[in-house]
Amino acid sequence: MRAMQRFLILILAALSFVACRTNDATPTRTISASSPTEAITIPQSDSLFDALIAPFAAEANKRRTDAVKNDPEYSKRVDKDLNLGRINFLLYGYGETHEPPNTEKALIGSHTIISYDTRTRTADLVSLTHDIRAPEIERELAKQGNAKSGAVRIDQAYNVGGFKLMRQTLENATGLSIDFEITFRDSVMQGVIDNVFQGVEVDVPRAFEVNAFYLDGVKYDAGKFSAGKQKLNGKQVIQFIKTVPVSDGYYGKDLEHNARKHLIFQGLLNAIDTNYSDKWFWARASAFVASQLATGNIVYDFDPVALMVNNIDNATPLLAKLASQENNPGTMPKIRRTIYIVDPAHGDGGVQWVTSNAAANPITQKDLDAGVYRTIDLEVPLNANPYGDLVTEYWASVRAVVKQIQ
Repeated sequence: MRAMQRFLILILAALSFVACRTNDATPTRTISASSPTEAITIPQSDSLFDALIAPFAAEANKRRTDAVKNDPEYSKRVDKDLNLGRINFLLYGYGETHEPPNTEKALIGSHTIISYDTRTRTADLVSLTHDIRAPEIERELAKQGNAKSGAVRIDQAYNVGGFKLMRQTLENATGLSIDFEITFRDSVMQGVIDNVFQGVEVDVPRAFEVNAFYLDGVKYDAGKFSAGKQKLNGKQVIQFIKTVPVSDGYYGKDLEHNARKHLIFQGLLNAIDTNYSDKWFWARASAFVASQLATGNIVYDFDPVALMVNNIDNATPLLAKLASQENNPGTMPKIRRTIYIVDPAHGDGGVQWVTSNAAANPITQKDLDAGVYRTIDLEVPLNANPYGDLVTEYWASVRAVVKQIQ
């Protein structure tokens, strides 16, 4: 029973990071630390989320303090003002995809940072297109003996250098301290939808067609989604999020990958609200998480049991209390703002396609002429110098966009 409780609390925490509802202002308690973001303050209330997040806040403070002492570049990568009062989780989902016309099958990853603001009890989402060039990876490959790797996409950071390189790259790019990292395969999302939520209802803004896609080595046919509310299964969710709309159809910002991903988040939030007091829902969630951890489909850079075990006695009574309420008031904060780092035609900007950048940036043009870009389907920050100081000379335009969540 105790092991089941631990997995229950874990899945509650994981889901809470992406689904949210605000509460009235409450007294606070401070978890102090000597870190570049000063103290993190957690509200004191009958909130399950607050009980769950408290040990993560303490661990984040400890990690930041250790980073300042042991990593001379950390304080430069991290924007102190931006991180004030925030706890940041990096989710990295990866799997196969189909991207015509140049690529029949490729491995693609996606980064989303969930930044929880303890002061407002809201969360901001920052996502980055996988097509951005990341010089950090190229420099790491050079250290490993591959000095001629050419321009490398940001989604390869984990494959090349694990959690360490992925953290450094995303901190350089955004200025956010990456406190915790979680990686998972696309099949995990499919399994969550089918086995835990048993489908998710999504309000699709407009009808559109999508190309074929891969999932666990199997290629599935092209498909279409009609406008309006509809219930999607796990396979349909993967196709809805990942696939590229048919090129001769409409493809505005409301159908960009990030916009579609947020529609799925909203559908999951609604499902959590509906099933919050259903013990069988949480039992399914616990069993699924346990199976995925055992197979390695979910990997993380922290010990969830160590973070949660000392807090179970506090969190479990709150769960029982909320479950006993027919119409519980909700304890999870809302998603306040979403930012998508991609060319401005499809998102919030901060980067542009290589050919457009080369028209104004002689460094990019020189790299194109030298064959550094083996494909022009890459994006780079504005006025980017991949050979200079990466925080100030390469990622500056991206960091300026992320700064808007402050």
